Amino acid sequence: MAHPSVSTRHAALATALLVAALTLGSCAATPRALGPDWSSVPPLPTLDPQQQRGHDFAVRRCAGCHTVGLDDGGARDGPAFYKLARRYNPLSLERRFAEVSAHGFDRMPAIPFTATEAADLIAYFDALQGN
Repeated sequence: MAHPSVSTRHAALATALLVAALTLGSCAATPRALGPDWSSVPPLPTLDPQQQRGHDFAVRRCAGCHTVGLDDGGARDGPAFYKLARRYNPLSLERRFAEVSAHGFDRMPAIPFTATEAADLIAYFDALQGN
């Protein structure tokens, strides 16, 4: 049995790569039917240690109802943190967090946290401010 020539193998490989590239290109151009469109939301900035602690607190204590990052899905019950960061300044957040910690808010239950955790969370909201 004769083996295909090197040029025939290269042509077959080139054809296969072209088909794969066209297929993948068409997938990228096809809109996704499910999930939020995060293409207009800039990536999360690099977090300093305090902002990271605030992020980690939010993941542990808030992610059950809120979207705490920019790419972790849609909020189930509460507003997304990056939207709240646009709406509230640090002083407003401090007051709101004190209220949430002591009494809850609207459908949100009381979620006790320390002043340090609140400061970390405010720092995290500051990182989300421009997004």
